[in-house]
Amino acid sequence: MNKYLKNALLASLFIFLFFSSAFAEKEVTEGYDENTEVTVNGTVKVVLQEMRGPKIFILQSANRDYKVVTAPWWYIAQEGIRFEAGAEFEVTGSKYIAPDGVSYIIASRLKNLSTGKITPLRDSSGMPLWKGRMMRRGSGSGT
Repeated sequence: MNKYLKNALLASLFIFLFFSSAFAEKEVTEGYDENTEVTVNGTVKVVLQEMRGPKIFILQSANRDYKVVTAPWWYIAQEGIRFEAGAEFEVTGSKYIAPDGVSYIIASRLKNLSTGKITPLRDSSGMPLWKGRMMRRGSGSGT
């Protein structure tokens, strides 16, 4: 009976871990909606300093301001992206308006208009390109 209980617990643990990772993967792309994809040109108004989570900056376009949600700080640094007040960017991403009326863009691609450098942040299905790279960030390999 103990062996049966042990096997049942192991099977339950495996099932839990399997489905937990499936839900976590969905959570990563849940906010990105290809149906609301826009491209907006504008000037970085301010970079919001966050201790955790993605780098966020306010992009001032001709019509309105957007909070642009990019990628984790380590991915931004790895890609050599610098957000500074006054820099001009073209941002492509999923647009949404929060209940408080603030307009957001979850960026899938950034183009620095002064240098022409294009940096993709998500693949064609909306999955973050940094997913799975966190363990390699401190390796010094530059990948």
